[in-house]
Amino acid sequence: MAKKFRGLGGRNFSSKNINKLLKEAQKMQEEFKQKMEELEEKLENLEIEKSVGGGAVVIKMNGHYKVKEIKIDPDLLKEDPEMINDLLIAAFNDAVEEAKRIHDEEVKKINPSIDGEGLGLPDII
Repeated sequence: MAKKFRGLGGRNFSSKNINKLLKEAQKMQEEFKQKMEELEEKLENLEIEKSVGGGAVVIKMNGHYKVKEIKIDPDLLKEDPEMINDLLIAAFNDAVEEAKRIHDEEVKKINPSIDGEGLGLPDII
């Protein structure tokens, strides 16, 4: 007969039940890891394009916040450098916000208890 012990709220558990729980947990962990790897690939191939100034500045980046392309209208280059700087900052920030929003949405699809701040685990202490 399997040895029983008390734990987790006073319930009795046999080593057979614990092994079953551990196997289920390991399966869930492997599925989660696979989904996260798929997400990483999706984010790498994602293309986010943001434009500001009526299309005068366009930034393309992937879901890992890597800028892939910056386009600046040649007529804008004749303008005030400070305005160009402001437009570049605005376009970059818009693209980063979009990448973060998409990332957070995709992670929540994998595990709704995960939020942008961490694993969404309850406080133990």
